[in-house]
Amino acid sequence: MEMEEKLPTNFDYVISRRVLNSREFEEQYGEIQEFKPPSLGRRIRNSVKSFSALRTLTNFFPFCSIISSVYTLNAFVSDVLAGLTMSVLHVPQGMAYGYLAGIKPINGLYSSFFPPLMYFFLGTSRHVSIGTFSVVALLSAEPVNRLAESNALNPALNDTETMDSYRLKVAVTVTVISGLIQLTMGLLNLGFLVEYISAPLLGGFTCASGLHVLSSQLGAMFGLKLKRFTGAGRLIFVVVDFFKQIKNVNLITMAITGCCITVLGLFKFLIDPKVSSKIHFPIPIEIVVLILGTLVSKYTHLENLWHVKVVGELPRGLPYPLLPDMSITADILLESAIVSFVALATTVSLVKLYANKSGYDVRYTQEMNALGISNVFGGFFRCQAASGALARTSVAYGAGMRSQVASLVSCCVLLLVLTLIGPVFEDVPLCVLASIIAVSLTGILLQIRDVPRLFWISPIDAIVWIVTFLATTLLNVPLGLVTGLCFSVLTTLFRTQRSFCYELGQLPDTDIYMELGKYEQAIRIPGLAILRFGGPLYYANCHTFTNWVYGKTKIDPHKVKAQRLLQTSSKNLPCCSRAPGLFTRTKTRDKDVPNGTEDPGKLQPNVARESTSLSGGSKPDKIHSIILDISSWSYTDSVGAKTLLSLVKDYENIDIRVLFTCCQSPVKNTLVKAGFGVDHFKRICFLSVHDAVLYAKLGSNQ
Repeated sequence: MEMEEKLPTNFDYVISRRVLNSREFEEQYGEIQEFKPPSLGRRIRNSVKSFSALRTLTNFFPFCSIISSVYTLNAFVSDVLAGLTMSVLHVPQGMAYGYLAGIKPINGLYSSFFPPLMYFFLGTSRHVSIGTFSVVALLSAEPVNRLAESNALNPALNDTETMDSYRLKVAVTVTVISGLIQLTMGLLNLGFLVEYISAPLLGGFTCASGLHVLSSQLGAMFGLKLKRFTGAGRLIFVVVDFFKQIKNVNLITMAITGCCITVLGLFKFLIDPKVSSKIHFPIPIEIVVLILGTLVSKYTHLENLWHVKVVGELPRGLPYPLLPDMSITADILLESAIVSFVALATTVSLVKLYANKSGYDVRYTQEMNALGISNVFGGFFRCQAASGALARTSVAYGAGMRSQVASLVSCCVLLLVLTLIGPVFEDVPLCVLASIIAVSLTGILLQIRDVPRLFWISPIDAIVWIVTFLATTLLNVPLGLVTGLCFSVLTTLFRTQRSFCYELGQLPDTDIYMELGKYEQAIRIPGLAILRFGGPLYYANCHTFTNWVYGKTKIDPHKVKAQRLLQTSSKNLPCCSRAPGLFTRTKTRDKDVPNGTEDPGKLQPNVARESTSLSGGSKPDKIHSIILDISSWSYTDSVGAKTLLSLVKDYENIDIRVLFTCCQSPVKNTLVKAGFGVDHFKRICFLSVHDAVLYAKLGSNQ
């Protein structure tokens, strides 16, 4: 910015050249032939010839090239410290989000170990932390709770252990299916679909999802046994049920929750920002609270004496593989797809953010493959769906994470927890885990502060945020995402259908053309209508475009042509053969002249009267040329091309030429194929608005 401010702008330039249309430009400077993609057979032969096993292996397992290019001893030390910090977050979050996903806390710890381990070998991001994430855990819980509730009366699932196994199998199946969807998208290069989940949509969705996550923890935070609700209106039903049972609250559980939230909040918002800037790593207050809660619970016998619910049995060691139940695929496919999209969108957004911050390249297709394989692999080892986590990635980056070696260090710590230390956490009160979840949601819930700024920048984006937030809050999480996605697509269609369009005027003694009415010195050139349509022109906005051109020029070629035909035919009609009703009553100076009277000079045709407003008769300067600036058109479809061709022909039929400027190659190719003709289009298409203006002026004088 400073460099641009120092550049001088008070100098002139003078260029002398001929007026050029596309044909003359190509004759003078030559045209590069349009690139034609090779045939499928040619591409296969080229792939076989250029195949390299080492390069293919490196592309699929990029960790070798990443480490070899950037790794030093200093980077290794930073990764070890960041990995230890990350593991301290993984343990409490893994247990908490495992419980949130409707399965056991130990499965959350598995999800903090297996997917990050696989991502280490496959991922191209150096900073994203793969594992459990609150929104993805909540989405995974939707099908788990729904199917568990629908099978509650099944005699085969009448005991707690069997029902827990069924819940786990559903969660594992969701994980595997969502991973397969991500992997399929990566193999088919369908990553562009994730781009439809815009930042405002994702912000409104995650903020509302945070409310659902918080509501799901009310029972654990207050020691209540709330009903599980699914479907539309879930959040409202949970809140109503909570207030109905508020009289049954467990005071000890509520007191522990209050203490945990107070400590976590104080450290997160007051102490940690000041201390971490001096010691250069965040205080792991979550693990401290977890350990203190475990000790208090164990030695004061909270479960037995005060009925405070605890985590329960945590098996030691790594789990045996578990096959998913693919027979329920039809029941959970939509919810698995939503889990897949949200996990992918969250991960890719984090990958982009930290790659741009640190100045390195990532391959998004490989990111989809990596996340998909990590979830499929983790699913077979009893993991819930994994994704990038916002808070954990931010903490790891702040702790000096240089590569995924930090994730490998974290996995080593988690392996130690799973094989040796796991049973220590069996006495952790569930209200402690719920408190950790509640405080971790503050960043997500505070996204609501972005709405005023969004309104200032783009009101439509703010409306997308609000609609997605309300739909997710009032309906449920999957329906909210689908509603927000549909509404976001509709706003995109609305914006392209209602593209900006205005008439241009020339700034005196320059070749600059700006919007009339916005710039005082911009003047309309007599006989010309210079129009800019913000495009692209396609089937949805063709009617808008045509009406806009008619309105700006005040000339409807169809009505003008009809008026001319009527005037010509009326001259050939004898007075005695006038058809009744052809002429209308008009005012004279002295009296009304009724139909059929002898005053031919005052007779006016009906059609002429109807088309006066668009005939051009009221304009002081007769338009002889219309110049369309189509520089902003990135494409046009067959309907748009046919509309444009018809418009040109209609105006040519009433002796008004239509010229084009600044046409992009894809648009030109479509227009030529639609019937313009190569030579004809090159004659009427110019390099700039000024070229077209000079040509039109010269043509009108001849």
